[in-house]
Amino acid sequence: MTVEEIERLTAWCASAGIGEIELAEAGFSLRLLVQSVVAPTPVAATEAPKAETVFKGVRAPGVGVFRLDHPTTGRSVAAPGQMVRKGETVGVLQVGPCLKAVLAPADGVLGAALAEDGAVVGYGTPLYELV
Repeated sequence: MTVEEIERLTAWCASAGIGEIELAEAGFSLRLLVQSVVAPTPVAATEAPKAETVFKGVRAPGVGVFRLDHPTTGRSVAAPGQMVRKGETVGVLQVGPCLKAVLAPADGVLGAALAEDGAVVGYGTPLYELV
């Protein structure tokens, strides 16, 4: 990789909110830790601060292929409308031959899947609403 390609990759990661990425090939490896510094935006005295919408649900724990059905059993891991407990597996993230459980961050009722089975997702991608 050239310096320009690394700079471009770093910029893409920063704009996508990805804080860490590691690439490895035969004879080459690269690990980037992106630290973004955000300068506060001044708010005029007459402007009210905008309310931010905070997503309360299940997010991808990393980069990979999201699976609604477990790749080894073919059975659905969880279904919309299902009551789940904090730490319960609600999906699977597949990274090559490795599988990582997608866990519910809190107790609640699982909403509809926000990502399709087989979708490539990034770290923090919303996968399910949790109500």
